[in-house]
Amino acid sequence: MRSNLIFDLDNTLLDFSASERIGLTKTFADFGVTDNAQVRATYEKVNTGLWAQLERGEITREQLLGKRFNTFLAAINRSDLPGAKMEHEYRGLLNSGHQRVPGAKTLLTTLRQNGFTILAGTNGNTATQRQRLHDSHLAPLFDGIYISEELGYDKPATQFFDAIFAHEHELHKDDTLMIGDGLNSDIRGGVNYGLHTVWVNLHDQINTTSLQPTLEVHSLQELANKLLASA
Repeated sequence: MRSNLIFDLDNTLLDFSASERIGLTKTFADFGVTDNAQVRATYEKVNTGLWAQLERGEITREQLLGKRFNTFLAAINRSDLPGAKMEHEYRGLLNSGHQRVPGAKTLLTTLRQNGFTILAGTNGNTATQRQRLHDSHLAPLFDGIYISEELGYDKPATQFFDAIFAHEHELHKDDTLMIGDGLNSDIRGGVNYGLHTVWVNLHDQINTTSLQPTLEVHSLQELANKLLASA
């Protein structure tokens, strides 16, 4: 039985997409940015590209946060606006966003009751992630919480997992699952580290990569059923 579980947070247990939508709505309104589908798509392209660079080790987290809104504003021809101030407001709004993916609390509670060790292993900003875990009431359900900013490495880097295994001495690769929605972060990181992996594909995405997760699920209830069946 694989009794040790490392969970990603964003869009696996916490609805980060909802927090993003709400945060962008207010930030755009406060700074006079036209809010429509094209502008949102431009932001998403810029943001996704920067996070991909971070995951490849091409930029630092500080560089990402420092250039995200300035790059976006340049792309929509609004470089007259204060990118740094927009980033600051947006980060504050993300900190307060704590919507759970439906069934997340029930899933973690059930797994704990059945003897699983539950860890959080997430990329992100420490203040944001810890505040969201606290406000969502999920924090007490984890046996350990590991955030890339604190560890000094982002998934999929092997050093991210080295840091977790160094703190959690009972973990072994053959009884630990990496569970998450990100193919290029969670699944790639787990596969590269020699872990079995579960791709939480809540939106029925197509896997266009060469990565082959050990298991693919489409809801947290399906995930619970699969894990409990193997216990």
